[in-house]
Amino acid sequence: MKEYVVHSFEAGRRGKPDELDSGIAHLIGAYLLERNPLARFDLRVQGSYLPHQNLPSVRISGEVTGSLLDKVGFYGEIIEIITDHYNEVHQSDLSSDDLHVEFQLKPQSSLLADNEYAGDSGNPIAVAYKHGPQYLPWERYLAVELRDLFDGIYHQGGHLSFPLANHVEFDYLEGLLADGKIAVDCLYHGVSLQSVERITVALQHQQNLPLQELRTKGNKIIRARLGQLEQQFQQPLGHPEIIINGNGAWHDGGWKVDEGSREAKSYRDGFSTYGVMEDSFSGEDPSKPSGTGTFLARYIAVQIVGNDAADFARVALRYTIGTQEVGLNIWTNNTGRQPQQKLEEEIREKIPLKIKGAAALFNLGNPALYREIVANSDFFHNPELPWNKFEVKCQKL
Repeated sequence: MKEYVVHSFEAGRRGKPDELDSGIAHLIGAYLLERNPLARFDLRVQGSYLPHQNLPSVRISGEVTGSLLDKVGFYGEIIEIITDHYNEVHQSDLSSDDLHVEFQLKPQSSLLADNEYAGDSGNPIAVAYKHGPQYLPWERYLAVELRDLFDGIYHQGGHLSFPLANHVEFDYLEGLLADGKIAVDCLYHGVSLQSVERITVALQHQQNLPLQELRTKGNKIIRARLGQLEQQFQQPLGHPEIIINGNGAWHDGGWKVDEGSREAKSYRDGFSTYGVMEDSFSGEDPSKPSGTGTFLARYIAVQIVGNDAADFARVALRYTIGTQEVGLNIWTNNTGRQPQQKLEEEIREKIPLKIKGAAALFNLGNPALYREIVANSDFFHNPELPWNKFEVKCQKL
């Protein structure tokens, strides 16, 4: 008897408060690493709005290497980072005086995790599919792809790209705003995609864009993009139910109506229904296992399926604060070409599992990498990020 499993993923648009806060946290992290490549930080960003003053408001708290907090101009430069990112996402032109920014930062020792030990405990998890786009689960790939599609239309003033406009037979979807999210549910038999079951879309829009026009055009855009992807990957995606703004028109969004937090949606950083054991990655330095460990787990999974050692790999690591021991579990859903224990032993031989080794492997102290992640607004969709690359043909794997 066949059994099926549904996997789901939700991608927030760049103007969704939690997504905006995550981007700010990571950009501040890049700034800290520029000033000290060994900086330690765990930042919390909480966006809000002050209705009586008609001002966006953001609170920056957490721990930062103590010596950085005393640098001249430190807080002013961070306020500029916040202002610039807010303006880019919302296509606004606020000055730094138009935002209310509150700081509650505490010093953190610069010696923390400056050794082979984990700077914190954690159980990061990541997956890879042999036949998924960029080795990603389809629901994750589609949610981010469609999020980027609508964000692109918004930032291009409503213009559709020529290939897409040619498919849908209209050139514009004018009136989108920055907030929103896209959720995708996919049905699998084993590790094989059976169909895309449902796509649920929330799009903030101006009042001059009628709800029915948004739904009609949005549906056509999504179905056209699905058709393009079916041809590109030679993978039938079915005829999913598409729900757009199921609660009706949505004009007010962002911090004005929703409290943001970079920690609110930890599953959006990782692999959602495949297991979430970690905090949100944004705003953490490379000594923390949440991000660095998940990047390493993803890299291991990609090498396994890229080497045809399995059609699917779920890699779970285990870090314990103050120790060098790293736990490793690789589950292939019975698609592995060799016993589980042997596969795990070979991975230990070929790939450094300690946090410090993983940080060096991916050059995680590079501020440019943090900024690239913010530009992508995702850790795993860009195949050029080092942990997403299949790099080495391993004879034994």
